[in-house]
Amino acid sequence: MQLGPLSQFVTLPEQIAKAIADGIIKGEIQPGASLREIPLAELFGVGRSSIREALRILERDGVVSIRPRHGASVTQLSAEEMLEIYQIRAALLGVAFELFTARATDKDLQFLGETLARVQAIAAPDEQATALIHAELSANMATYICTRCGNRKLAALLSQMSLQVARYTKLGLSSTQRRAQSVRNWQKVLDALGRRDAATANQAGKQMVTDNLTYAQSILSAGH
Repeated sequence: MQLGPLSQFVTLPEQIAKAIADGIIKGEIQPGASLREIPLAELFGVGRSSIREALRILERDGVVSIRPRHGASVTQLSAEEMLEIYQIRAALLGVAFELFTARATDKDLQFLGETLARVQAIAAPDEQATALIHAELSANMATYICTRCGNRKLAALLSQMSLQVARYTKLGLSSTQRRAQSVRNWQKVLDALGRRDAATANQAGKQMVTDNLTYAQSILSAGH
């Protein structure tokens, strides 16, 4: 886990939280793993107060649990939690895509099209790496749309759920067939945006989330 370049818009605890979250999403830190303040402070070269604040951020975002006298640990993947999160995300993402339809510029559509082309051209060494890159690029497109949909509160709600969602998204993209389905869903979104078809964009956004949920549920129920 490494910190990226310092940013005037991101606090040190937020950078640490992102680095830890990246490790969780990549599988470098497993569900149930203990997150001790002193080793983390030594790893990042910061004080324990920064680590505590980073862990509180991760607790707020649902990927870490903090218990008195037990410290912090990575939350377990849960079919019940996933269902609740994805039900909310499907509705919110659909609305964000619908709102974005009226605001999307040619430059926006070009960026999304180029990013989707990058998704289709992924050449990773294995399934896990491919799923991780696909999930990251897909999240980039969704975030791009949400932050430009014109509703800041909606974008903030979706952003706060992003870390929880990311853990399940990689799971839901862990097969070649699912990734191909994801590409088709994104193509439907871009086609709808290009036609200024708000209703179809909304439906395609919901379908994208629902498809990921269905497959991730099958993986969790199989005990993986």
